[in-house]
Amino acid sequence: MLLKNYLQILLTSSLWGSSFLLMKFALEELDPFQISFYRILIGMIFINSLRIEKVKLSRKDHLYTALVGMLWMTLPFYLFAESEKTITSSLAGLVNGSTPIFISMFAVVFFRQKISNLKKVYLFTGFLGIYILTFGFQTANLELSKGFLLALLASISYGFAANFVQPLIKTYGALNTLRMALRYASLFSFILFSFNSEYFLPTFTGSLPSILILGIGGSGVAFLSFYKLIDDVGAIFGSITVYIIPIFSVIFGYIFLEETTSLSQISGITVIILSAYLFTKTTD
Repeated sequence: MLLKNYLQILLTSSLWGSSFLLMKFALEELDPFQISFYRILIGMIFINSLRIEKVKLSRKDHLYTALVGMLWMTLPFYLFAESEKTITSSLAGLVNGSTPIFISMFAVVFFRQKISNLKKVYLFTGFLGIYILTFGFQTANLELSKGFLLALLASISYGFAANFVQPLIKTYGALNTLRMALRYASLFSFILFSFNSEYFLPTFTGSLPSILILGIGGSGVAFLSFYKLIDDVGAIFGSITVYIIPIFSVIFGYIFLEETTSLSQISGITVIILSAYLFTKTTD
């Protein structure tokens, strides 16, 4: 890989990693429904302002794109924001690190992807990592915090949606898929926002800077950088970006909010990241 590719990895992973810190900041003024709607709306405006060759989606793919908009954006963006009302931004970022394992699980269970026995082992160790992240080195305790469960549900939503995203990108291209998914996500998040929140604009001295970075950076620039990286170096090397996101979330949480992370949480995410990386790298 070239130097610019390493810079793309750092840019993308740092923008996505910082999103958990930014949601924490935004919660000081906005509620989770407002955060989800505004970041998606700003991201949609930014992406749709770019010059992209328009393509016509089939009725079936419109349905799939709408599903992606809901499960890849509207639902997880809200769930992560809601979760951070009771857990740290660092922990939310660590839980997000389990997404690659859920992507692989849904690909095998629901989309009937054939995998080797070695990949099954890595899938098992990935869930072992999720167990350690969840319960530490202790016997399972069902009394989990609401925030942790919401963050885990958001990661599961990402994992399911990713299996619909990949074929859409192959057919219509990354930017067209992102453009349409953001449009549907904006509609869905507006409906949720309208029925569950109040109309309040983020202020410049309050949450506006965080929302702008979340929208333009997390939902715009980061996606553009990520897909450009995949075009340059391929999906396997590009996936390194996803594995670095939890590291940035922990670093940002420690620097700006003095959040601490336990040994069991670090151990769990390490097992998850290694398992996901080896799963991706291993050929069937």
